[in-house]
Amino acid sequence: MTDSRFESCITLIRQGDKVGLKEIYDGYAKTIYSVMLSAVKNPSDAEDLTSDFFLKLWEKLADTYKQGNGHKRWLATLARNMAIDFLRKNNRVELTIDTDEEEAPHTEPISSDNCEETVIGNLSVKEALEKLSQSEREVVNLKLFAGFTFEEVAKILSMPLGTVTWKYRRAIEKLSKYVKEVWN
Repeated sequence: MTDSRFESCITLIRQGDKVGLKEIYDGYAKTIYSVMLSAVKNPSDAEDLTSDFFLKLWEKLADTYKQGNGHKRWLATLARNMAIDFLRKNNRVELTIDTDEEEAPHTEPISSDNCEETVIGNLSVKEALEKLSQSEREVVNLKLFAGFTFEEVAKILSMPLGTVTWKYRRAIEKLSKYVKEVWN
């Protein structure tokens, strides 16, 4: 969905027209669910939160959108914040920042000979992602499954770009190693 179409849908929501909400839901439900699942790690909770997200978008969040802010990043940030609030409210704060790791220098991710496709094709997503740390899982979910760029992932997670690319590369290397161990 383009920014201009998204803004039209937000306008429709503000006018009480559910067509705008349906279009946004159709375009972004999977992305929002992916963000929620990445944070709460429970499919049932992620489904509930995704429903709540779109209900809140209808009731009040649409009024907070500012034109030209990049709607995909705005949606993902709202979803992640909702998930964090849910975890805090339920005393299940699982999102952590890796304080034991030094911040990686800014590097571009290396090509891993289509490792992404191999990992996704040969393992169940859940099994593969369980091999990663929470922060690596978030980066991979946002990059691969939600389709965000590294820059967008960095803004959503409030991490330096170099850290995001480093975590992504490290996650892909872990997954590649796991694939080789399991399938050889």
